[in-house]
Amino acid sequence: MKRLTILIIMLVMLASCQTVGPTPASQPTTLPSLSEGEVTFTTEDGVQLSGAVFGQGTTAVVLAHMLPTDQTSWQPFAQVLAERGFTALTFDFRGYGQSGGSKDYDALDKDARAAVAFLRDHGFQRIVCIGASMGGLACGKVSHEPGLVGLVIISAPRDMRSVGASLKVARSDLADLAYPKLFIASREDRPISGDVRGMYGWASDPKELEVFDGFAHGTDLFDTEHADEFRELLLNFLILP
Repeated sequence: MKRLTILIIMLVMLASCQTVGPTPASQPTTLPSLSEGEVTFTTEDGVQLSGAVFGQGTTAVVLAHMLPTDQTSWQPFAQVLAERGFTALTFDFRGYGQSGGSKDYDALDKDARAAVAFLRDHGFQRIVCIGASMGGLACGKVSHEPGLVGLVIISAPRDMRSVGASLKVARSDLADLAYPKLFIASREDRPISGDVRGMYGWASDPKELEVFDGFAHGTDLFDTEHADEFRELLLNFLILP
């Protein structure tokens, strides 16, 4: 009788330790969901932007274009990213390409923020912002957006005074970022190369600075003798921890 009682107690204790349903480790992970092709999304001030999605990877890369180009300047590299297992989003700033609104260089950050938010809304938890020239300034201004795990600033000015705008990257945009950052410029692209060096100096670790010989600005580096090195530099940076 005593043995039976002990057996019953042991069975009750064992049953009480069982969990109902799957454990957290066995629950299915929700993957980002975003089809390739043309997309649109809306900024916080109601402007509809035009974009395009390449690839089906779980890490997403925003590619922000320079002046006076549009998103097509990034699309050959976006296709490379897709082939390497990333999702890439190119987009036109307001007033450019197929996007609505008028050109507004004080709203570059609003447009970049909308691109990051669009990816986040589709389930992406790892997002990198890569921007050339004014696109790099825009990425710098949204550096604290949730979901960002990397930042690349290429040939970017620290401000938009040259086109009569007041938008500028501040030390506070870069000084406390814990994720990796890459700054790229061409040595003779002055005064831009000085601005890029200055932003690199403001940035917290981890960070990297790459200066190419020559005058090439932004995505024009893809059309120089440094094209392969430039492309591999970006791809290697995207192998993030």
